[in-house]
Amino acid sequence: MDVAVLTYADLPELDAFDAPLLPALKALGLDARPVVWDDPTVDFRTVRMAVVRTTWDSHLRRDTFVAWAQKVGRLTKLHNPADVLRWNTHKFYLRELEAKGIPVTPTVWVERGGTLDIGALVKSRGWDAVVLKPAVSAGALKTHILPRAEAAAATQLVTELAAECEFMVQPYLTAFETEGERSYISFDGAFSHAVRRPPTLKSAPRGFAQPTVFTPDNRDESLLAERVLEAIGQPLLYARVDVATDNEGVSRLQEVEVTEPSLFLSLDPEAPGRLARAIAARL
Repeated sequence: MDVAVLTYADLPELDAFDAPLLPALKALGLDARPVVWDDPTVDFRTVRMAVVRTTWDSHLRRDTFVAWAQKVGRLTKLHNPADVLRWNTHKFYLRELEAKGIPVTPTVWVERGGTLDIGALVKSRGWDAVVLKPAVSAGALKTHILPRAEAAAATQLVTELAAECEFMVQPYLTAFETEGERSYISFDGAFSHAVRRPPTLKSAPRGFAQPTVFTPDNRDESLLAERVLEAIGQPLLYARVDVATDNEGVSRLQEVEVTEPSLFLSLDPEAPGRLARAIAARL
C-alpha cells in the first residue's frame, strides 16, 4: 500500500469531507486506502506512508495514541509526525504559542489537582461568562459554559474537573453566536482554502453547522494564520488554524489543528488534489 489514510473504528470509510482524498490519490497512481489506526492486523512496515485523518477517538486514549504514533513513525513515514501529534493533542501548546507572540484567546490554566476562584477571576477580568475545557479534549467533550452569576458553581466544577486532568478557563466569546469561527487550511505550508464555520448547532455533526468556503478578505487574520504556522517551526503536511473574534473585536487564535482536523476537502474542488500532491511529494 502506498498511503494508509488513517481513521477510527466508528468511521472506517472516512467522513464525507475527507472521502475525496482517496480518488485524488488514485488519480496520481497511488494505492491509498482507509485504515483504522489501531487495527492490530495492520503491518505498517508494508505501508509507504500513513496520513492521520479522522482518528476521532484519539483524545479518549491520548497516551495510547501517542505511543502508537511513536511506534508507527519508526516503521513508516507518518504525517503529521509523532512529535507533532504529541504536542498538539494537549492544549498546553497554546501557552507555548502565546509565549511566541501569537494572540490567543485569554486563558487561565489550572493544573491537575488545582482549583481556581472563578468569582475573583471574572471580577478582575470583566468576563460575563466563562468556558471550562479540559487540556485534552475534542468535540466539546467535558466543555462547560457558565455565566458570571454562576461563578460559585463554576469554581466547584473546576475543582471537580481538575481532579482528573489539566484544565483551561477562557472568556466566552459572544461572536460564536453570530460569526462562528474561520478555519485557514494549509498543505505543506502553503495556503489551500478557508472555511467559515457558522454558529454552533448542538444537533450538528462534530458540533458545527454547515461550513462554507470563503475568500479571505481580512489581511490581519490571514497573517495571523501564517504566523501560527511559522511559530510551530516545522513544515507540516496539513494544518488548520481556527480563528474567532474576541469580545473586543480582535481576531484571536482558538486552536491550531494538526492532528485530526476536518479539512473540508469536499467544499473546494481543488483541495483534494492539492493535498494528494503534497502527500505524493513526501513519498
